[in-house]
Amino acid sequence: MYFTSPLTRTTSRGSATFPEKKSQVSKIKGRSKKVKMCQISLPRLETSTSDSVVRLTVGSKRHRDEFYNVSCEQLANKLLGEVLVRRLEDGTVLRGRIVETECYLGGEDRASHSYRGKVTERNKPMYMKPGTAYVYFTYGMYHCFNISSMEPGGCVLLRAVEPLQGTDYMLSEREKRKKAPKDIVLDLTMSSCSALSNQKKNKSLKIHELCNGPAKLCISFNISKQSSNTRDLCSWEGMWIEPDQNDRVGPHNVVSCPRIGIDSAGFEWASKPLRFYIIGNPSVSRRDKVKEKQISKLASILAGK
Repeated sequence: MYFTSPLTRTTSRGSATFPEKKSQVSKIKGRSKKVKMCQISLPRLETSTSDSVVRLTVGSKRHRDEFYNVSCEQLANKLLGEVLVRRLEDGTVLRGRIVETECYLGGEDRASHSYRGKVTERNKPMYMKPGTAYVYFTYGMYHCFNISSMEPGGCVLLRAVEPLQGTDYMLSEREKRKKAPKDIVLDLTMSSCSALSNQKKNKSLKIHELCNGPAKLCISFNISKQSSNTRDLCSWEGMWIEPDQNDRVGPHNVVSCPRIGIDSAGFEWASKPLRFYIIGNPSVSRRDKVKEKQISKLASILAGK
């Protein structure tokens, strides 16, 4: 049994079951009549001439519970090539293809927030139903966005996304965060001053640089702990995952390699191949050229070259 919140529905592991819906009673000419609740289709995207605004219509193609109700490693691979959709309060819709993920198994995984089954107020979404958003704040300034999987305490970190829709908005959000506050400029060291000077000389960010990292992704998609944590991606209208009909991702173009920035977890867990990304995609945060070379060599052998 998973933890639940007012925004989630109760489910049992292995199959997504929901409580029966109750009938409503309405009065018609003094008589009571039972009216069955009907299920309303969730919104889907409709193309627009504007780059930053897309309007929604009824009939979403979002993934449902069965998509997320798999092992953490399976989910990390299934998410590659799928489309992350974020709908803001003003109706703006942002879309991006998921190109890089990391798997955090929970339990014995020393790099996981749920190591040894630890449960805290912070990591509670990791124990909620599969498909729950787990957003945490780190380094006092950045957010990271994860999705819970079938195992209690298991989740997948979204590391990078290829922007598809709403790039003007994403660029605006990233540019806001690039600017250094004026009141701290005088306290900068010589090396920091040099870095700031170089930053000012840099040109505007390129499209593939908008979401090529977990924190950059959250900034560009306006994902925060306050707005998105504990949300059910199967039902929340503010964010969901949907299939990309134009993209086909398979084992032949997916790199599996060690995760990033977890050396403190020890060599065993820091070296496990639990990071996955689409080979050749420019939005990937960091390439593993050794692994890519191995894949290329294997492909050549299979092709008989």
